[in-house]
Amino acid sequence: MAQESGFAAAVVLSKGIRFAEQAAIRDAIDSYNEAQTIDPKIEVSANSWNILCKMGSLHGYAADVLFAGEKAVSLSPKFKGYQDSRGLARALTGDLDGALTDFQSVPDWYGFSDSVKARRERWVAALQAGENPFTPEELDALREAEGKTSAQELPEIAIQQS
Repeated sequence: MAQESGFAAAVVLSKGIRFAEQAAIRDAIDSYNEAQTIDPKIEVSANSWNILCKMGSLHGYAADVLFAGEKAVSLSPKFKGYQDSRGLARALTGDLDGALTDFQSVPDWYGFSDSVKARRERWVAALQAGENPFTPEELDALREAEGKTSAQELPEIAIQQS
């Protein structure tokens, strides 16, 4: 029975990851929760939590997915890429200091392209000035980089300022 529930939970979690990748964030959150209800011992990877955090943040659900960024970072604190997603969620929920800490934690943006490094450096400069760099235009550019839809096709995104 335990093996069956573990398999069922894994299937539901897999659906949740696909929902997140398709920007169906509410369905993704529901699936992650359902998987954990089916099998409370299911091990959700840091990468799976990161996908939910990043995609949820990009698509208007930062407050709903910040916990996923926290879980990703806590499961894999040495992989600084997860702090990138959590930093986005933090900034979008008004935690500019937390976002700044996350974005500054990645040494020289190791592994990122020059254009991504330049974008992150702009974010750090804005955050240091007490400004939230995640304007609707910046979010559109990030979604475009992910190959996703524009803001016109998404729910209203509220950007909180602290």
